[in-house]
This record gives sequence, structure tokens and C-alpha cells, in this order.
Amino acid sequence: MSQFEIVVGQIVGFFIMMMIGYGCVRLRFYGMKTLDGMCMLLTRVLIPLLVFSNAVNGTTRAELVDNWGIMLLTAIMYASLMAVFAVVAWAIRLRGSRSHLFQAGFIFGNAGFIGIPLVLALFPKHGALFIVLMSIVDQALLWTYGVWLCEPVKERGRGGRGGAGAGAAAGTVAAAESAATETSAGATAGAEATGTPGSANSVAATGSAAHASPVLALLRRFANPAIAGILIALVIIIAGWQVPPMVLTPLHTIGQMATPLSLFYLGGLFALTKWWGVFKRYELYVGLVVKMLAFPIGFYFAMTALAAMTPLPITHEMIQMMSLISGLPTMTTVAMFAGRSKNMPEYAVGLVLVSTLFSLASLTAISTVIF
Repeated sequence: MSQFEIVVGQIVGFFIMMMIGYGCVRLRFYGMKTLDGMCMLLTRVLIPLLVFSNAVNGTTRAELVDNWGIMLLTAIMYASLMAVFAVVAWAIRLRGSRSHLFQAGFIFGNAGFIGIPLVLALFPKHGALFIVLMSIVDQALLWTYGVWLCEPVKERGRGGRGGAGAGAAAGTVAAAESAATETSAGATAGAEATGTPGSANSVAATGSAAHASPVLALLRRFANPAIAGILIALVIIIAGWQVPPMVLTPLHTIGQMATPLSLFYLGGLFALTKWWGVFKRYELYVGLVVKMLAFPIGFYFAMTALAAMTPLPITHEMIQMMSLISGLPTMTTVAMFAGRSKNMPEYAVGLVLVSTLFSLASLTAISTVIF
């Protein structure tokens, strides 16, 4: 089977499952409350179990050591994508939540639903091990930096302009900012309620909490089920322990539910949001060209040159795989994070849908260069 047929097959399956979710919502089998429950189930149970079960399934400490080059390539890829899209967002004058979601949408690719099946089909010998090692870096960044990018951004006024510097983006993110303000106010009220009203201790505690909040917020991003699953898997692999099949098999089966349920969720969100407004966003077209055409090809040639000049354990097969991964469409989890925080979900869903359509052509074009 050719690379083109593999890519088309994955995208067709993606849309079939997504359209089932879309139809269920349109037929009013369930609504937003059920979608919120799906999102919680996916982010707190199914996706972490999927990552954990794949990581510990037959992976040995020796394989982890011998193939650490894929982790290095993954780290280089993400560092490059973060830098490139931070500069692109600044250059095209994006601000606030719109800038952050734009960066999240074009940094994190849909490895789970398009990338993994594609890699397993193209690299049957080492693909599974590469995916495990890649997911360690991928998931750690997604559940920290990715979660942060998908949270609503509170715009601040500048001098007498009263925040007018946000420009056109301000109108788009107004609802998300209002929700963020209400959440912040509610959290502050809850913290103040723990002290004695009007007392000096209450004021001091509130001030102390305000200073500590950025550090605590950063630590809380690491305290999530996905990171826990990765860390536990690493401990098991390094220690050389084997998870009994009677335990691993049901965990893997449960984790596999993440793919269809995520697509059902996305289809439902697609039915309940006005996602087509993303076509009016000029940054969409810039992002598609940079992320899904220019970057993967540039990354391929840059890493090929790096491997030739250094003794790093980077193989040509690793470079081909990571070049393909770097050009994947927007990860559906970005839309899930945006939907969970009520932060411009229609914008995030639009990025997922349009980039997935575009990937049919872009992945084929990339394949002609790197294979």
C-alpha cells in the first residue's frame, strides 16, 4: 500500500467516527453536558491509560537506551516549533487567547489519531518503539505547555487605551476573558472565605497566596493523570519490571476507547460550535503553509545534516518519522482543552477540521520528499 493510500485511509476513518458524533448530537441523543463528561473521561482516564499501556507493552530498558535518539529528535522538533510559532504569532500581530490557541494548534500535531497508525504502517519494525519514546516527550509538553496555551488569557489595558491594544482579537476573546475573570473572582472569594473577614491574617494569607499562585499553577500542570502515567511507565521500564498480561490487556483495551470517543467528542463539538468562522482568520493560511509544508521539509534536511556531522544516535528512519510527525494536522486534544475551558472552542475546532482536510494534500507532498 502506498503512502498516499495509508494517509487517505486514516483520514477517512477519522471523519467517519467524527461524523457519527456529529449525527448523535444533531439527533439530540446527547448535548453539551454529555460532551463535558466525555472530555473529563478522556483527559483523566482514557488517554493516560492509552499512553501508559503502550509505553510498558514489551519495552525494555536496553531498547530505551539504544533508541534515545528519537526522544532527542522529538525535543528538537518541539523546541523548534515553539520558537517558530511564537515568532510567527508576534509577526502577524496576534494577541491574547487567539495567539495562544494559534500556537497550540500548530505546535501539537494529531499523533494519536493520524500519526500513530501512519507510523505503524510505514515503519512496521521499529515504529511501535519510536512511538513509545516519542510520547514521553510529546505528552509531557502537551499536558504542561499545551494546557497553558489553551487557557483563557486575561487582556490588560495599556494606559488610557483601556486594553484597546488587543485590536481585532479583543472582540473574539471577550467571552473567554469574561469567563476567566469570573473563575478568578470565584477562586479568590473561596480563598478569602477560609480566613476571618476583615482580619489582618486574612489579608496576609490572600497576599501570600497571590504571590505563590504562579508557582502553584505550574506545579498543578505537572500533577495530572497523563504525566503520572508517563512517570509510572518510565519507572517500570527502567526497573525492568513486567506488567502481567492479565492486568495490561484490560488497561490497553480501555485506553483504546480514547480514539473513537475523542472523535465522537470532536464531532459533537463540531455540531455545537460555529467553527467555519476560522476561514476568515488570515493566520490560518499562514499556519498551514508554515507548519504542514515548510517546517517538515526544512526539519528533514536540517536533521539529515545534523546526523551526518555528529555521532548522535539518530538514524535516517527516525528522521523520516519525526519529519512526518512534525507536519501532522492540529491535535484534537487542543480542541478538547479549549472546549473544557470555554476558550474559543469554535476557533480550535476549526483549526482541527481545516488542517485535517489540508493534510490530505500536505502529507502526500511531504512523503514525496522524505521517502
